[in-house]
Amino acid sequence: MERRLKCGVCAAAALALVLCFGMEQKTRAMQTAGNTEVTLVIDAGHGGFDGGAVGADGTAEQDINLSIAKRVQVLANFFGVPTAMTRPDENALDYDPSRTVRENKIADIKAREKLVNSIPSPVFLSIHLNKFSDAQYHGAQVFYSTGNVQGKPLAEQIQQCLIDGCDPLNHRKAKQADSAIYLMKKLDCPAVIIECGFLSNPAEEARLRDEAYHKQLAAAVICGYLRSQSGM
Repeated sequence: MERRLKCGVCAAAALALVLCFGMEQKTRAMQTAGNTEVTLVIDAGHGGFDGGAVGADGTAEQDINLSIAKRVQVLANFFGVPTAMTRPDENALDYDPSRTVRENKIADIKAREKLVNSIPSPVFLSIHLNKFSDAQYHGAQVFYSTGNVQGKPLAEQIQQCLIDGCDPLNHRKAKQADSAIYLMKKLDCPAVIIECGFLSNPAEEARLRDEAYHKQLAAAVICGYLRSQSGM
């Protein structure tokens, strides 16, 4: 099992290297050149009482989000990028059974905000999955906050790497996040939401259940991050 994990990490790292064209060394130099080292805060969306979207076969968004997020963290660490996870396991950050679902969701999202704000120089990546009433729609898409000017180029680089590394038929572009999304509105650091695909599309749902595809997605996310940090 350990050998297989190491092989998977190496394969994903190799894909990230191909996509990034050696940008990781320049990124390391840039991260240590300033007064404060950047920390990549990786957020696995939902968790615990909040399962997120559910696919036709019962696939829970929260489990896939966590799987992808963990792989993003492993690859980030491989490239020397300091990281923090909002939730390292299946649990929500803040849950009280005496509260309503709405109250727990508010408490959980505010706990994520507090965690991000406690970290010097964070860059926030939130991993999610999409779902729509029409099954024809597919493709990963990245949304950025307007609270920091670095959010848009970060989203654009990740979007391009997701297309290049995971789905060349995906014609979606990075977009500004809806102002109603709490974290995108509240955080001042570079912040993006990465919708890794549609659970409502049968073909994409099948891919999203595949752990090998999680590694591809993670490699693309790290590629985009490294490119944005290098100014590529």
